[in-house]
Amino acid sequence: MKKKIFMACGMKLPNDKDLIEDIKKIAKYVALSGWTIAQGGSSEGIMGLVVDEFSKYSNDIYMIVPKKFRKDLPSLTFKELMMVEDEAARLVNIKNQCETIVVLPGGSGTVEEFMYLVETKKYHEHDRDVLVFNYKGFFNNLFKQLEKCEEMGFLNPGALKYEVAGTVEDLIHLIDLAKHDKK
Repeated sequence: MKKKIFMACGMKLPNDKDLIEDIKKIAKYVALSGWTIAQGGSSEGIMGLVVDEFSKYSNDIYMIVPKKFRKDLPSLTFKELMMVEDEAARLVNIKNQCETIVVLPGGSGTVEEFMYLVETKKYHEHDRDVLVFNYKGFFNNLFKQLEKCEEMGFLNPGALKYEVAGTVEDLIHLIDLAKHDKK
């Protein structure tokens, strides 16, 4: 059985063409590396871009779709589908079924996914690798806020476990390490 990798990403496309090309490279690499990709069920934005690019090289696409995105199903390519009630149920299934999480730049939903997955990892609800693609410092302010939480005593130092990559090559390296760690 292939290992599942979830890519947390947004329903909007960025206006940065280089980021779009980097995301395509990541999706292609993941497909050619033998992963099953898990996605949240929208054909829009980076979510759609990832699925479109991945599907050029592999059909191992597993959709975990909240009922509110049911309308997108006809436009999506996937091998397997799990319908869930809402976003909360989708996150629980991602946490329980995906061996590795990749967080790409995105909006508030992407930040929510990241925070949920590192928070539940902190409480040993899973041991998934959480890998963050910090493209051009995209997440730097979030990381600074988490450091401030540590400084003020709201968060134990080092409690949140995740790896950060600033380049596609660094992220691919982390994905490779995660895949080999999970065998």
